[in-house]
Amino acid sequence: MLSPALAILFMRMQKGKIRKKVKEIKSKVESEKKFTIPTALNISRVLLTFVVAYMIIIGSSIVNIVIVFSIAALTDWFDGRIARKYNLVNSFGAKADMAADRFLWVGTALVLVIVWGMNGQFENIHFLQLFLMFMREIIALPFALVALFSGSVFPSARYVAKATTFMQGFALPALMLSVYYPSWIYVSFPLSIAIAVTGTISGLYYIKDVSKLNEQ
Repeated sequence: MLSPALAILFMRMQKGKIRKKVKEIKSKVESEKKFTIPTALNISRVLLTFVVAYMIIIGSSIVNIVIVFSIAALTDWFDGRIARKYNLVNSFGAKADMAADRFLWVGTALVLVIVWGMNGQFENIHFLQLFLMFMREIIALPFALVALFSGSVFPSARYVAKATTFMQGFALPALMLSVYYPSWIYVSFPLSIAIAVTGTISGLYYIKDVSKLNEQ
């Protein structure tokens, strides 16, 4: 039989383990909350996409369009920082973040193609740049849609994916500005070529990572 001292020590150890387990469960529950600040930022990104689209349709100042688009793009940076800092990273948040990102980028690009294309403001060089800028999305789209609408776990973003998104944040506004201020093409075109390279690598890595997770 255990001595009283050993029994007390054993009970304290068990209490410590229980407290630790409860803390872990509480932390996990907190991180799985669906409506958090990062989620609110994702929603704001979707709403701002509609604002950008409306401004493009009614022919607002290109500077104002770029400013609103840039604010929407910055919400992506903030929601990631907040989620990691306060342990709010979860599968729902990852899917919401990806959906909001694609809605902003692809939605804005489609409106540009439709509105400015019909108005004759877009030339072949602009269409080419958009194609290069969205190389990652074109390659990974089928796999991303499957992961989004299924229970699949999203792979962690690689550095090349983050670099691609970072460059897109400058390239698309520069492309929009180049329609009104042609000298901006010297910024948007080189960036679009760089994005095509990193985006292709990122897209192929994404397919590889998703396939690996599904096998597991």
